[in-house]
Amino acid sequence: MAAHSRFTDDIWCTPAPSEPQVSVRKIDELRNEIFLQGYQGEFQQALFQAEEMKSKDLYEKYSPSFRDKNKQFIFKYINEVKHYCPSPDRSLLVTRWKPFLPNLTPENLSPTSTKVTFEANVFKYETCGDNQTVEWYLNFANHDLFAFYSGPLLAQDELQVLECVELAALREYFVQTVNTVGSYTTGSDKSTHKTVPTPILISNTERVINMDTNKVYGNAFAKATERQLIQACVYLSQPQTVNLIAIEAPSHGRGSYTREQVNYIITTCYVGFKAAQLLAYKTHALNTKHQRSSSRSGKNGFRTKIHTGWWGCGAYGNNRQMMILTQMLAAYWAQVEEIIFHTQTNEYDKDINAAREIVEKLLLEKNVDRAIDEIVKLNLQWERSNNT
Repeated sequence: MAAHSRFTDDIWCTPAPSEPQVSVRKIDELRNEIFLQGYQGEFQQALFQAEEMKSKDLYEKYSPSFRDKNKQFIFKYINEVKHYCPSPDRSLLVTRWKPFLPNLTPENLSPTSTKVTFEANVFKYETCGDNQTVEWYLNFANHDLFAFYSGPLLAQDELQVLECVELAALREYFVQTVNTVGSYTTGSDKSTHKTVPTPILISNTERVINMDTNKVYGNAFAKATERQLIQACVYLSQPQTVNLIAIEAPSHGRGSYTREQVNYIITTCYVGFKAAQLLAYKTHALNTKHQRSSSRSGKNGFRTKIHTGWWGCGAYGNNRQMMILTQMLAAYWAQVEEIIFHTQTNEYDKDINAAREIVEKLLLEKNVDRAIDEIVKLNLQWERSNNT
């Protein structure tokens, strides 16, 4: 018999997909709740799939399965010490969207059409206090959503899953069941076979812990002691409602950005941001189910507010000016009322100011293709990954 290297038990096998063990409402039932009658009809074809399920059922039937010992420690603290369980009447909505861009920008755009601010901090997930504003946070996604949640790394994506722990159950649901949404934030164009963005938006999850990541971020998390974990983790007695836009940036390019790359980035942002706006009515209903609120509807019924940051920078190596200006333009074109960039520090004010100036000029261009051409002419250069 031929010699073999030692066999190992350290292999993670995903169960074969099966029928869902939870009740799921699907796109045909949800479409009229997402798109109000007589409004937004032209965007209905952009919604690829949608599923809604009870959070408690999801969490119990598809229990998170953390492999990293430190994440197991946090998960045990959440469940066995704090006895966390989602409320039985709260629902989670997951939607996936096809790529699309307008040919022309909206009429009468100006620098004040969308409120753009920069804050030298990180996501806090605190409500703005306006009951008519629906807030969204970017998830700096992998193309396979939450694929690395259970491992030793604690980057932005994994941090959101650990803090909003039912997202780990959603990942288990994705891989264990035959479902319509799927876990991929990208797809393949049937004609060109090129990769295209298919953003996934998650409405009405909840954040149950706050992790102070000063000493446990990135690869440092796996090396942290239990004492450090206890000091870093704060359980939230009142969970925070969170809505997520999961989009993946292109990565590890070289030289100047090509037109194809710029088009991909701005399409990704635009679809994610426009989808957030389109989901405002349905998401607001989920977010405020137990609150007294007015029932305003129609085009101007709810404000859409997006929280973002250095999406695609750092590990992915994108140019900071490029990622700021494309997100800003996408917000303007999608007619989002407000976008906040959480920049952690004031270190990159020069890039921010340069991006602002570029965007103000590009707002005068009404043709989207020509605006993209102008961005390409900037010859912005890819940066190097910081390997975080």
